[in-house]
Amino acid sequence: MVNTRDRTRPSADYLALVRTPRAGLAAVMRRGDTPDINALTGWEWRGTNMPATSRLLGLRRFIKGFAPTEGERIEGYNVSVSGADLSSPWKERRQRDGRREWAEFTVTPIDPAATDNRYLHALLLDYGAVAAPEPGIAGRLRDYLVRVVPGSDELLLAHAFAAFGQVRVPIGWFVLERLAPVGCA
Repeated sequence: MVNTRDRTRPSADYLALVRTPRAGLAAVMRRGDTPDINALTGWEWRGTNMPATSRLLGLRRFIKGFAPTEGERIEGYNVSVSGADLSSPWKERRQRDGRREWAEFTVTPIDPAATDNRYLHALLLDYGAVAAPEPGIAGRLRDYLVRVVPGSDELLLAHAFAAFGQVRVPIGWFVLERLAPVGCA
């Protein structure tokens, strides 16, 4: 069931999670549970990268969408958002090449035998597993996504890593909160 709260602004829980120190985020990640892939699909999510220094790269805020593809596969995408102020609306910003959506990824349960198995209770967002990965660091991203509140897909936490061969380098965290159905944000 989808919560009917006001979605024009981030919730207090979202903002509190964004302010949580790294050790607290790690604890939330360890106790989080696996999001329902079907509850993610068809929605766009408000996102904030941590640490706050991500604003220096213009990456503080974003929108992340999840959409079904042919067959059973779920893929997602990112949309850049203007500004770093968490109290202003999440307004999309087009890429230099005019695209709205970029940095696409696949969404799968964790395979315990795979290299990307750091959090077995998470979903894996793999930016290198799509047909045409984004060049540069974006195509190397591997994000582990969990529910913050067990049984609720309204607020999610992710730990992001960059993949270099078999090595995974932690690069940050991000929070997601349900924003709007795909095509309506």
